[in-house]
Amino acid sequence: MILPLLKVKNVDASVKFYVEKLGFNNAFNMQGPDGVNAFAFVDLGKPTIGLSLEQGDNSGAGKGVEFMVYLPEETDIDVYYADVKGRGVKIEAELTTQYWGDRTFTIHDPDGYVITLSKTVKEMTFEEAEANRNNT
Repeated sequence: MILPLLKVKNVDASVKFYVEKLGFNNAFNMQGPDGVNAFAFVDLGKPTIGLSLEQGDNSGAGKGVEFMVYLPEETDIDVYYADVKGRGVKIEAELTTQYWGDRTFTIHDPDGYVITLSKTVKEMTFEEAEANRNNT
């Protein structure tokens, strides 16, 4: 298992975004010595993201990295997308079916991390995906 740990400016604000805007669960919080939350886990079923208070200059964090979060099986991505958009989240890449069989859309979180939310809607072989790519 790989657990992404995102360095954030404000753990509580990030948790609030993931919970209120994206429908994640706040699975765990840990306070620092000053009593302010310094760490948290948020999850959407199985996918889990750690949020950790940044220390010092973190201006290069997340550059060149994109997180692809697969929604739980029972989630209808079209309904989820409409809900997220309805909550005022800026959509960076609109909902579309990709040539490899996933429906995806992309947002940025409050700290600028690129999050692509995805659902496999058609299982296919590598050869089928390649053929689809060449036909688009």
